[in-house]
Amino acid sequence: MTTSQNTALAGDQPDDDSIVDLEPTQSLELASAGSFSTRAGGGVALVDGSWRSLRSETHDLRRNRLTSAALFMAVVSAVLLIWSFFNGTSMHWVITAMMGLRLVVASTVAGLLLSKLPISTDRVRLMEYGLFGLMAVLIAVTQYVVDVEFLRRGDVLAAATYMKNGVIGMIVLMVLYGTFIPNDTRTAATVILTMALVPIVSFALLMEAEHPDLVEELEGMRGGEHAGSNALSLMIGAGLAIYGAHILNGLRKDLHNARKYGQYQLGQQLGVGGMGEVYMAEHQLLKRPCALKLIKPGAVSDPIALARFEREVKSAARLSHPNTIAIYDYGHTDDGTFYYVMEYLPGLSLQDLVTQYGPMPPGRLIFLLRQVCAGLAEAHSLGIIHRDLKPANLFVALRGGEADVAKVLDFGLVKLTGDPDAPELTTDQTVSGTPTFMSPEQATGDSALDPRTDVYSLGAIAYFALTGQPPFKGSTPMAVMIAHARDPVVPPSQINESVPADLEQVVLRCLAKKPEDRYSNVKALSKDLAACQASHEWNEERAEEWWRKLVQPIPGPAEAAAEAAAVS
Repeated sequence: MTTSQNTALAGDQPDDDSIVDLEPTQSLELASAGSFSTRAGGGVALVDGSWRSLRSETHDLRRNRLTSAALFMAVVSAVLLIWSFFNGTSMHWVITAMMGLRLVVASTVAGLLLSKLPISTDRVRLMEYGLFGLMAVLIAVTQYVVDVEFLRRGDVLAAATYMKNGVIGMIVLMVLYGTFIPNDTRTAATVILTMALVPIVSFALLMEAEHPDLVEELEGMRGGEHAGSNALSLMIGAGLAIYGAHILNGLRKDLHNARKYGQYQLGQQLGVGGMGEVYMAEHQLLKRPCALKLIKPGAVSDPIALARFEREVKSAARLSHPNTIAIYDYGHTDDGTFYYVMEYLPGLSLQDLVTQYGPMPPGRLIFLLRQVCAGLAEAHSLGIIHRDLKPANLFVALRGGEADVAKVLDFGLVKLTGDPDAPELTTDQTVSGTPTFMSPEQATGDSALDPRTDVYSLGAIAYFALTGQPPFKGSTPMAVMIAHARDPVVPPSQINESVPADLEQVVLRCLAKKPEDRYSNVKALSKDLAACQASHEWNEERAEEWWRKLVQPIPGPAEAAAEAAAVS
């Protein structure tokens, strides 16, 4: 799913000429997944397979956190290595060598994890154990060798001090593991306690090793002042690290469970709009990818915003045409958050299609607009007027094995002409819609709207698709609305010479100032579009060819798993 679709689902892209703030203010990239990915310069990602489980989320998080931990260790090792060069002690070569080994190990692990090579869960886990295990062993070896050297000098205080430094280093390593690496409490406790035992084992070996020349010095380090305090410090550090791992793992599970709405598990955020937020989601039983729209908590207190949200759901849910966005579910959580679930559409909005690839070929525009007309025909027959048609609310999707499937989105500003008792969802003297594609009667605040207002908006959309610019511009939204109501439109052929004359006449008729001069309904518009000579220039085969150049297949879930296993 592309950024353009994400924002379209959230409401639309932000523009300055919007009076009613239903426009998104932010969009987030969705990482491509499944059986298709984007080519360079493209923007389409198709999703296939089941949604991410807690296990798969943990794998990705473990890889990212392990990368951060390895980079942290590499930086610290480099700093200490540089410091050792300026620390003039007779055994500095030991410290330098151990620091160098730590730097090599941490840098190697970080490099492997930062590469784009697929790494299996078991391999990442092995690298985790290897990194922290080697670091713990190198700390212990350094501590042993340096302490022996200090004791042979007769400097018990220096040996005890360096041993304390080793204990501090091990505590830092344990806390780093407990806070950075996602694990269940048992696994974290096993690894952390093992690391805590390494300095103790090192000290025991030092005590039990045959150093007849160090008997007196070793006896001085056996007491509670040295050995006892170090062991206690290690156990306290291990306890804190295990407790931290336990708390963080619980919070991670709580967050995963909190992202469920009914039977739907939330995924990545797709867009943020004036009314709500849109997330990728999956039904937990059906394993069907979908888009879930939440109304913002602050909007719940706004009765007009909440009524629009509910009307959008109920209006779209009444429609069954394949060229209208499908609504799967609707509800609210215990905390009062309203949401509804709609179909997930891979593809591009008409807005982004024109913005990214330039004016649309006439044949393709006709191919898409006729589908839009078919979807709107059902809505109009049920007394539903969209009132906010614009390029960002028309989506060009890949759906059911077909390319260039047009979908009408966002019914938040519908007018229910078939229900005379339906309340108006705009305040007095407020104009609803997007001025750039608004009909003259909308601009003047006429409440007697009918399907011809959507016909005008379709004409404005067609103008934009053919020329790359809207029919009217202005420095302010009011100036644009005045132009819609008063100024003659410049024929699109004067901007784009390739616009056919017959198609231009259809567009200009849609853009007539008076509703009675336009097409009386979208079916009549679709009929004239079909009569244009360019209508035969675009079909399903050409659409598939265009999309095939934009997206490229990559291994599906089974193939990707097999490939990852082979690499591991």
